[in-house]
Amino acid sequence: MRFSISVKSSKGRTGWGFADALTVNNQLYKHTHLMFAAINDDFERLTRWEPQGRVNISYIIDIKWHTPPKLTNEGSASIALDEKMEITAEGIYDADTGGLCMVGCRKVASIDQFGNASMDCDIILNFQFAPVKGFKNERYIRGRIRSIREKSDLLYFHPLDVSSVAYSREQARHTIWTMDLEIAMVVISQTLVCLFVRSQLYHSKRQPNRLPFTSLVMLVIFTLGQLIPLVLNYEALFHQKNDQGTVLFQTGGWLEVNEIIVRITSMVAFLLQLRILQQAFLSRSNNRNGKGLWFAEKMTLLVTLPLYLYGAFVVLLADRGNYRCDTVLLPTRPVDYWQRSTWDDLKSYAGLISDGFLLPQILFNIFSSSRENALSPSFYIGTSLVRLLPHAYDLYCDHSYVEYKGTSIYANPAKDFFSTAWDVVILIGVLLLAAIIYLQQQFGGCCIVPKRFSWRKSYEKIPAVGQS
Repeated sequence: MRFSISVKSSKGRTGWGFADALTVNNQLYKHTHLMFAAINDDFERLTRWEPQGRVNISYIIDIKWHTPPKLTNEGSASIALDEKMEITAEGIYDADTGGLCMVGCRKVASIDQFGNASMDCDIILNFQFAPVKGFKNERYIRGRIRSIREKSDLLYFHPLDVSSVAYSREQARHTIWTMDLEIAMVVISQTLVCLFVRSQLYHSKRQPNRLPFTSLVMLVIFTLGQLIPLVLNYEALFHQKNDQGTVLFQTGGWLEVNEIIVRITSMVAFLLQLRILQQAFLSRSNNRNGKGLWFAEKMTLLVTLPLYLYGAFVVLLADRGNYRCDTVLLPTRPVDYWQRSTWDDLKSYAGLISDGFLLPQILFNIFSSSRENALSPSFYIGTSLVRLLPHAYDLYCDHSYVEYKGTSIYANPAKDFFSTAWDVVILIGVLLLAAIIYLQQQFGGCCIVPKRFSWRKSYEKIPAVGQS
């Protein structure tokens, strides 16, 4: 009965919060803070509750707003919604119908010269859960928080629409199992990346003359693609545990242990990629044909950099910094309880660039007319498959009976674009890039370029000056 909520006012403001059960009949809910147990000794600690019939229930609801309040110009006595709203409510829950109706109170601060605080207890809260017996047919909790005061009253506020995800016990077990599976897939993927990068190191050591023909732009993108998620994972350590979701995800420390394993494997993969980048740079600097290769590298950068910047500009132009509650603009399926910002879309766009990490190598092969086997097949094919696995998994979840994927550990929308359309496009695109690399290393970098655009061959046809 504890659930996170997405809140949207009729004026367009959006917020996020939690609804925690305080008491059920004459028993304290087990997740209630200990201070409530000291207030009333008549309440017993609730250890287990099977929802059935009608019960008296009380809640405490915390809401934090994403956008600043819009102050009115009606006078100094007007009040605005606080950045944080806390409501204490009590009412009746009917397990048969799934209806929850409560009367609530909130503490408000009057905007006057004395700064007096007051309580607003004219609040009605209505939530609709799925009925216990018909839980499998419903997925969401819907509700509304409204003031029953007159609109002219200073304590009146506009209705707030509330939505959340509903879990049954079976769905919770399935979701925890899915979390374990996705964590295992992340660990396996990172381990495979380490092995594929190690194979490229071995390939470069065995054939050092081919190392200068590796695109440095590709290696930089490949390394940053590993570094950015690693930094973001460490950034998540500073977030409070209460911000991670519901009680469903309190797994007794097992999730934290797996996070450490993922970070260790990610760090090893990053260090190996950094080593390849260092070796490629040094071999390029010591190569006798370095000028031609550096020219090809500059041309690759001149093509890829504007292309990436244009893509980022499209993301910014489409988003314009607005929060979206009902639909997610670029990457994922519509989820009305999760909101994305411009920064979220840019992180997903960075994941898209990492998916196409072979593009700079293709351009470099064209500009240098290289047919050297600079990349080990196990490296570029294996790494491409690792990049495709999350999208294949996302497609499987979308087209099979997976009622709740919602953990976002493996196919994480904050790291890449995920939807049926994006998954198909990325799958085709990454496989096409790997196929082009194979053809270039077999038949030359310009094998995919029409002959009329192959400038090097045209130079060979010009007769020498003074030739009889």
